[in-house]
Amino acid sequence: MGRLGESRKVAEVERAQAETELLDARKMVKELSSRIEELNSRLSVQNQDLEKLKTAKRGGNWGMALRNPQNNQHSKVITELGYAKEELIKLKQDMASIIEEKRRAEQEIETSSLKMQSFSSKVEALGKEVEKLNEELVLVELARIEAIKEFRAIEAQRREDAEKHSAAMEENRKKINDMVQEILISEELQEKLASTTSDVQVLQSELKQVKEMDRWTQKNESLRFGSDFLEKDLSLLQSLKQELETAKNELASIKRDSFQFMASMDVVRNELKRISEESARLKKKGNKADSTIQSLNTKLLRAKAKLEAASDNEGKATSIASSLLLSLEQLTNEAEESEKERVTAIEEAAKVKEEIQKTQSETVLAEERWEAAIQELETIKLSEATVLSNLKRLTDVTMKSRASASTSTITISRFEYEYLKGRAGQAVEIADKKVEAAEAWVKALQASEKEISMKTEVIRKEIQELKMEEEQKGLKVEHSPSVRMLVDMQLQIWEEIHGKDLEQSQNGSRTKSNSISGKMTPARRAKFRKSASPAPRTPRASSFAVRKRRKVIPNIAKLFISKSNDENL
Repeated sequence: MGRLGESRKVAEVERAQAETELLDARKMVKELSSRIEELNSRLSVQNQDLEKLKTAKRGGNWGMALRNPQNNQHSKVITELGYAKEELIKLKQDMASIIEEKRRAEQEIETSSLKMQSFSSKVEALGKEVEKLNEELVLVELARIEAIKEFRAIEAQRREDAEKHSAAMEENRKKINDMVQEILISEELQEKLASTTSDVQVLQSELKQVKEMDRWTQKNESLRFGSDFLEKDLSLLQSLKQELETAKNELASIKRDSFQFMASMDVVRNELKRISEESARLKKKGNKADSTIQSLNTKLLRAKAKLEAASDNEGKATSIASSLLLSLEQLTNEAEESEKERVTAIEEAAKVKEEIQKTQSETVLAEERWEAAIQELETIKLSEATVLSNLKRLTDVTMKSRASASTSTITISRFEYEYLKGRAGQAVEIADKKVEAAEAWVKALQASEKEISMKTEVIRKEIQELKMEEEQKGLKVEHSPSVRMLVDMQLQIWEEIHGKDLEQSQNGSRTKSNSISGKMTPARRAKFRKSASPAPRTPRASSFAVRKRRKVIPNIAKLFISKSNDENL
């Protein structure tokens, strides 16, 4: 349980760190959205400038309208190009940090899922231990019930034996009392018999004396006195004989009774021995039952202690299991929601890819039109250069001829009149083509802005998914790996595409800038630097740079350079 508490603390700390990282990501998203809004505002300002150019062209003041904002727009484009490069580098760094944070979050999610698995295994082990303890407790309860039944049966048997023993003891006591009374009676009879025997002996001795006296008296006394005395002695002797016979009979009966009493005393002694042995056996059995009951009581106390500990552990395990089940249910629900969101994200990504392909095709068409317009402008510029050289030569000739003439009027040829008229028409056509090129540039910017908005929406959705995943990480659940793989693949594809496009745009801008700088004169370069220096410092552009805009910006710089060349001519 201590390890479980420590793991919970570690999970809370990791959750706090993830929340802080999520707050940082939210701040970054807010900053990026603010930058995107700034870029949108700039594009709206540029669109307004283009609208002003169109209105100026329609009003007839197209020459000044193109000449004044030309240098400012060119300087703004160059500064925005530098800012965009810096922001692109920062965006790459931010994306690398976001990917690293995402990788850390995935590692933390994996560790939390492993911890959840270990916790679930511990909970299962605790459940098994609780089941084993419950089985042991049931066995102990059954043994206790059986011991109680045996104890009650032994107690009932002891009571029955004690009742039987007490009844037998009472009967034996009664018999012993009766025998003691009979013994006392027999002793009295023996005393009487002894007294009667002593009387008989006395009478016999007296009878012998009487016989001897009779012998002597027969000689000395008369027959009359002797016969009377003899008759009395004979009657007394007969009575004594009868008493002696009765005493002998009583003595024989008393002896028989004494023998019977001795036999009954032997039976009583044997019964007493048997009862004492039975009582000793019952005492031993009762002592054994007491010892078994004491051992069962000790086992019962131990089982109760184990049961209490197991119930506490079971309560904790049930609470942990309930929390884990709740978290598991939440995670399953979140997994289902994330699966649905993944499907919707895949569908939206497919739609966004289709829109991106459409915008790319539109931008490619706009670039082709713009490049065709630039080529036409270059051909027109070359023709203008030749025409200007011819015109300069003719003007020199006419100026010399007119200077030599002293008339107040100037006469020009039909050719000069037609040429000047056609020159004005060509200038109007050139202005129209420049306006069309500016409109194509605006369309390319709008397409790039649309692509930027779509990609920002995709990135916002991915950040929201990451935020939801980070918020759901506190419940210690395993997220769907397909969503993470999809986001990683999209980020990698996005980085590869933008890295390649950035390199291509940088190489193209370098080659085009070199070609343009080679054609420019030093005076024009100085004028270019002068026009770029007083440009106001605009806020930093958005970090979401797009491939098509990088391709358009060098062409726009070339357009502005061609415009400056025309003005210088």
